[in-house]
Amino acid sequence: MFDWFKKSDYKNVVPLFPEPKAVPYVEPPNKEQEYYSIGVTSENRITFKTGISTLTMNREGVENLIQQLVVFRDQIKEEQE
Repeated sequence: MFDWFKKSDYKNVVPLFPEPKAVPYVEPPNKEQEYYSIGVTSENRITFKTGISTLTMNREGVENLIQQLVVFRDQIKEEQE
């Protein structure tokens, strides 16, 4: 019972980790940034990808999207030249 307060010999303790090494900075390669892409799937649908979002639409969906874009385009004030 009095052995509870004895110090253990620390046999199961992981030794200290080595000091971290400095890693040189490597410049990432320049890639052309792709803002969006449009394509056709094997199921005869259209895909519109932007960022991490993807829309997959049939013909009716594409026509509705075009109509919505026209409405929003017409709400933009034209720039004066």
